Amino acid sequence: MFKKIGIVLLAFLLATPVMAGGIPQIPSSPTYSEPSQIVPTLNALINQLNGNALGAGGYAAQPGGVASLGTQCQNAAAGASPQICNGQRGIVLFTGITVAAPNTNQTLTITDSTITTGSVCWACFVTAFTAATTITVGQIVPTAGSLAVSIGNDGSGTNAVTTGTLAFNCFN
Repeated sequence: MFKKIGIVLLAFLLATPVMAGGIPQIPSSPTYSEPSQIVPTLNALINQLNGNALGAGGYAAQPGGVASLGTQCQNAAAGASPQICNGQRGIVLFTGITVAAPNTNQTLTITDSTITTGSVCWACFVTAFTAATTITVGQIVPTAGSLAVSIGNDGSGTNAVTTGTLAFNCFN
């Protein structure tokens, strides 16, 4: 039974390298077929799925039994850049977006204590802008404690909307 669990776990870890970021792989060795070697690896995986720091111990209770992908945040109130949102993923409401004219750019900053220079992040807008315009997300630069997101008006028209909701997700 433990051998089957080990094979399934190994297949899962190899098939999902993003989820296995800080979890050690199980080496090809007969000593790792012992339950005493498999249990710590499974606990490390469970801790990461629950959003706990590696080695933090415990099993965080998740609503509805759903595995967490880390901490989620939303800024307190819409405002100009920079905005504070401390989480691995979040929704940030910005005002003062200045990409009205075609082919203009702006950088929005999220102050976030969970982001490091080694974070891999993506971001996208979840609100609509003026019809016949396209506001795009360009370069995304994580630094220690913040995320700079370059946005731009692609030139298809004038954008009159100065507020927007930006979603982001970072893997550390």
